[in-house]
Amino acid sequence: MTESPGNEPGGVLFARIRQMVDEHGVDIRQIQNGNALRLEFADGQRILVNIDPRTHNVWLAARSGGTEFAHRDGTWHAHDQGELMVRLRELIEQTIASNPLNARAPSPRQAALPPSPAASRATRNDRLLRIMLILLPAAAIVFWIVLRLMQPHESGTAPAQMPTLSLNKLHYPCQGALPTNGSIALFPGSNLRTDDPDDPEVILQNEHTHPVLLIFSVLHGTTPSASILVHAGQSSTLHLPPGKYDMMFSVGNTWCNPRSGFSEGHLLKFGKPLTVQIGKPVQLAMRTSGTGMEDFQLFAKAATEMPPPPILNSDGNMEIKRQTDGHFYLPGTVESVPAMFKVDPDTPVTSISSDLALHADIRNCKEVQSLTANGAAAGCIALVPHMTLGDFKLENITVAVIPNLEANLLGANALRNFQVKQNGSSMLIGRHQSGTKHDRK
Repeated sequence: MTESPGNEPGGVLFARIRQMVDEHGVDIRQIQNGNALRLEFADGQRILVNIDPRTHNVWLAARSGGTEFAHRDGTWHAHDQGELMVRLRELIEQTIASNPLNARAPSPRQAALPPSPAASRATRNDRLLRIMLILLPAAAIVFWIVLRLMQPHESGTAPAQMPTLSLNKLHYPCQGALPTNGSIALFPGSNLRTDDPDDPEVILQNEHTHPVLLIFSVLHGTTPSASILVHAGQSSTLHLPPGKYDMMFSVGNTWCNPRSGFSEGHLLKFGKPLTVQIGKPVQLAMRTSGTGMEDFQLFAKAATEMPPPPILNSDGNMEIKRQTDGHFYLPGTVESVPAMFKVDPDTPVTSISSDLALHADIRNCKEVQSLTANGAAAGCIALVPHMTLGDFKLENITVAVIPNLEANLLGANALRNFQVKQNGSSMLIGRHQSGTKHDRK
């Protein structure tokens, strides 16, 4: 059965939205496709309102992110009790203010559009709606009491009286405990698969101080397809079919559910879609970028295979091979924390990422302008008591700790402890004849 745009409550809702848009008197195109209404602004920004024909819940999405509003007693509210029309008005006004182009007058083509049947129906029923809205609160209280008395008690860890302040109260109640790291949820109506080993692998590294819920949807889709939870300081993987995906995230401490994320957080949308290509794994790293809970950056890059371990020759030298990117890599540890180093003799001081320094508990770091082969970088200087490189160990090595460093750099101050020889695509690293500057493990 095909729903008419004028059916309740979607028809009345869209009519109210159209009236709100018209009141602003600017050039906003209103495009309705079934249960979805798209508002297009002059600079290309869009606001999407999608109503679920079964539950009548509404998904509101804009460039800043998306939120689901649960339908109850003729109104729509989010898990933070925000009202749909209030939030939509804020989004419209923010979008208009973001670009002077969005404040231009409506084009003649849009002004000539005839009123929709939904708007006419809403006008005729306006008086009836006002009467219903007066009676609805009392009816809602009675209805709620009846539901509470009829609700069966279920066994489990969550108490029966637990509040269900969620984005979809009927189908996604808030849960009590944070799920395990790497928990994946597939949403109803989604055909997305996440466990086919033949699909490209997506590697997620959460270097943020809070757990992060990542939500994937088909590019320009109206509803989420799947989500995955990554705990703070941990990583996880999933497989996605080749294509482009919109991504949203939620960060917080109080877990709600796999669709809305955290009770005190907001769903925010990444500005660029994720591109997944055949045979090319993708690595997503989430890192802290400020003091706020939702202040973090996302780094997306093609995942590279780990370089093979060095070959220990009979003469005691380590042999490493040049990789496809033209560099040599050497595995090691910093205070027993595993690390991969890119050999870079042009860098004066060995440099490590702030994340590695955090895990290795490197302290007493003095702020300086660090020098790398690419120039100066803000960071700090610290002393590493114990460090290993392949089969050798070092003590009291000065390192530069640099935020957001993509690769740990094995600099000249550490390399001078070795005899380093390069022969074509191979590099030999061995101890000095005196053997006083380092020891074998």
